[in-house]
Amino acid sequence: MAAPVLDTEKVGNTRALSEYLVGLKYEDLPGGAVELVKIFTLECIGHMVLAHAQPVSRLLVDYARQLGAAGQASIIGGGLRTSVAEAAYVNGSLAHADELESYGTIPGTGLIPPIVAGLAAGEFRNSSGRDFLTAVIAGIEMQGRLGMAGIGACDRGFMGISLVGPGGAVVTAGRLFGLGVDQLQNALGTALPLGNGSTRGCGSMAHVHEAGIPARTGVFAAQVTASGFTACTDYLDGSYSWGIQFAGEAGARPYDETKLTAGLGERLFLELAGVAPKQYGSCGLTHQTIHGTIEIMRENGIGPDDIAHIELRVPPWADRIAPYREPVSGEQAKFSIRQGVAGLLVGGVPELPYTHAFDDAAARDPRYVHARERVDVVVLDGESVRGFADQTVIVTLRDGRVITKVVPSLEAQEHTLDERIAMFKNTAKSLGDKADRLVDVVMNLDDHSVSDVAELAR
Repeated sequence: MAAPVLDTEKVGNTRALSEYLVGLKYEDLPGGAVELVKIFTLECIGHMVLAHAQPVSRLLVDYARQLGAAGQASIIGGGLRTSVAEAAYVNGSLAHADELESYGTIPGTGLIPPIVAGLAAGEFRNSSGRDFLTAVIAGIEMQGRLGMAGIGACDRGFMGISLVGPGGAVVTAGRLFGLGVDQLQNALGTALPLGNGSTRGCGSMAHVHEAGIPARTGVFAAQVTASGFTACTDYLDGSYSWGIQFAGEAGARPYDETKLTAGLGERLFLELAGVAPKQYGSCGLTHQTIHGTIEIMRENGIGPDDIAHIELRVPPWADRIAPYREPVSGEQAKFSIRQGVAGLLVGGVPELPYTHAFDDAAARDPRYVHARERVDVVVLDGESVRGFADQTVIVTLRDGRVITKVVPSLEAQEHTLDERIAMFKNTAKSLGDKADRLVDVVMNLDDHSVSDVAELAR
């Protein structure tokens, strides 16, 4: 990709980003980035379909049904249509309900807001697959740059996907609604002040819709801006700008405004940030101990009955976000380091994606409760800042052997395309033959429309 010729000091961050993101063309996109968006979109659709069994999903789909809004866009897997902004909200929440969304260290690696905003706005606008792919990549670039510049906001308790997601969603929807540069500046000024979220919502239904709210916010902002709505056109510049308000200028990781535009146009955030798919239906900070336990079981040929006790050593940030030792609901189970490993003592090495330990029934099931008694969590000393520091699994076998595994971040873990498509099919079983057709359409989205996807996934 050729770097744009932009004088950021002269035009400002908001203008520079708007010019670049509006001007981005499908023909200029790296093929690898396009293929990544396709598989992440396919996985996101599978997550929405699977999520309908969750209580929070039933509640939100019922909300949309009772709303009786104009049928502009589909609720994926729900068999109904609602307004484009509400479709983005419900679909974003569905995609987050099973905690299977993409993730990474940097805010902006949670791709739900731009993807679901693109699906809703793209269906409403009858957009081509190429326009959708370009719009989503532009949205990911926007939210990723916000995340790099303002990562310190997470240390202050803001939820990353809620904070930067409005930026990703408004850019994606804005492109599909045909906003120009001036309009996109207004749309950013409308959407970004409404982002926030809180890590205090983890373990409740509120956390689920922290992916839906930014998607709705972005679509709404793009819609009203297209009709002439105005806002602050330089919200990423000057005093009391987005980053100064949310990340602040002090602390361990103060706001770094330069990261909003550094290297703009050289390499895409999607290519650089280590965005990873999830294999386990729980908070990403529970994954290292789950993964380490599975590897110990596989490598040593041991089953649940061979294990007497497991000790999990985790950093403070992991315990801060996933603190539940005795979860009583599926929402808490998804944020329980202990429950994720206890589930392996009940069911052994799981089919992927691993989800059976993270619903209401499993949280209260005596088998899981008893299994948790064999798992202890030890929180190590250190600073509580967002990140995936090493975690350690120590397994004591009934024969007296002790096996230890240190598990680094899983972001760099490689997954083949076939493995990811197989996980999609496991999440989309309720679609029957349509799941295979969705694989073909989404993985060849350059030659299809967003409406083709919606028709199969509705």
